[in-house]
Amino acid sequence: MNKVNDNAPNTYEQWIDLGRIIIPCLKGRPEIKKWSDENINISKEEWKNKYTHCAIALRLDEDIDFDVDNPLVKRFIDKYIVSCGAVSGRESNPSSHYLWKGKSNYAKFVLPKHFESTYKEFPHGATLCEIRSGSGHYTIVPNSLHFKANEYVKWERYEDIKNYPGDLEADIRKVALSTALCVLYASQGSRDEYCTAIAGILNKHTDWKEQEINEFIYNIAVESNDDEAESRAQKGSTSKNTGKTFGMPKLADIWNCDVKVVAEIFSWIGIKNESVKGAASIGDIIEYGQDRYIVKVNASDIEEGEKTIDIIVDGPTLMKPMAFYDEVMRQASVFLPKMKPVDFEKIMRKKFDMRTKSEDYVEESSEDLRFVKYFRSYIKKTKAYTKKEELYIHKLPFFEIKDNSIYFNLDQFEDYLELQKINMKRVDLVMKVQRILKAKKINGKYKDQSCVYWKVNNPLIDREDILLEGEIIEEREQISYEA
Repeated sequence: MNKVNDNAPNTYEQWIDLGRIIIPCLKGRPEIKKWSDENINISKEEWKNKYTHCAIALRLDEDIDFDVDNPLVKRFIDKYIVSCGAVSGRESNPSSHYLWKGKSNYAKFVLPKHFESTYKEFPHGATLCEIRSGSGHYTIVPNSLHFKANEYVKWERYEDIKNYPGDLEADIRKVALSTALCVLYASQGSRDEYCTAIAGILNKHTDWKEQEINEFIYNIAVESNDDEAESRAQKGSTSKNTGKTFGMPKLADIWNCDVKVVAEIFSWIGIKNESVKGAASIGDIIEYGQDRYIVKVNASDIEEGEKTIDIIVDGPTLMKPMAFYDEVMRQASVFLPKMKPVDFEKIMRKKFDMRTKSEDYVEESSEDLRFVKYFRSYIKKTKAYTKKEELYIHKLPFFEIKDNSIYFNLDQFEDYLELQKINMKRVDLVMKVQRILKAKKINGKYKDQSCVYWKVNNPLIDREDILLEGEIIEEREQISYEA
């Protein structure tokens, strides 16, 4: 990696000419107050007169710096980072800073304290790497003296500071997770279960493709010097196809830690797992129909390892811990660890807010569709007349051919519902008429008499339910409404 062109910035003048904000630093700390203030602007003249003895720190207003602290991180950079036109480092830590144009969320990837005995020998301890971006962050740039190592930072590659051609944050997070799983790689005898558990977590909690998981696990095995790395190369496929997978509990057993420690590491790639005891047992919620939800329940089986079972519950059951636990036992024969009611509500609310709709969602179960069905049944029973006098005199539905709309009397519709033993408060009926049927109330007149009715545009009614003027219907005399 020795490609450095003549445009590589090495002086404060060059950085200022590039339009960047640079900060003078001594011993790694800014020499000026309010260095992150958006209005700060140090001129070339001021640099020349005051700060030539300082290291140059690039404030990352419009740049992203990937800071590599653990040497094992470098084993995975070429596997997941697509390209970078600006790479720097120093003699004791080469290729340790990757610079791109753009903005990103700040993130620092640190191993949990539980693994202190594993990471304490590394130069930066628990810290693996860091994504820095924004006016609150800076990085020491080439041709500056690094205060800790007493070494100059040098460009190792400089073509230009470019935009990243992809999702940089996602790719860096994949590098960080790979590194952690490499640092913590299982000892002989547990490696197959270790890789199977990783595959199970990724299959269950991410949208990664099968081959992506295969390559991810294979890369970890190779870089961890696993003699049987080739046998781990299909873990993503086998765990998905057989359905017999391990997951976070198995990794917790191998690492001799709590599940929440495992979850903390996998949260780096966006996998959420609440630390509350029992939370890991409740998976995604899928809305199947009106007041019907499929809940994924994660259970352990002696023979099959971890498996996911679907149960179907209604809304009220989702809100009540004991009712939910009872349904899980009844439908899935799984004994869930009990949570405190406040924790249960918090977790279920979060999962409910993130619910998805089933591809097989049962639209016919919707209360709205049922109300439409009631209205269509009412029209089928009474028929819709094309003479407006039927609406004014007999309060029967009137169908206006010209604009394809139907007019009806709300009192008569309400009477029909009551005869069908469908009772609802008047206010609820009006709301449904307005919200579901999209009906509009009209205050009309007939022979100087007030006539109130409701209009529905483009109603979904059958042709045989419309009586054209002059047609006769025998059922008419069977309809008895009070005038």
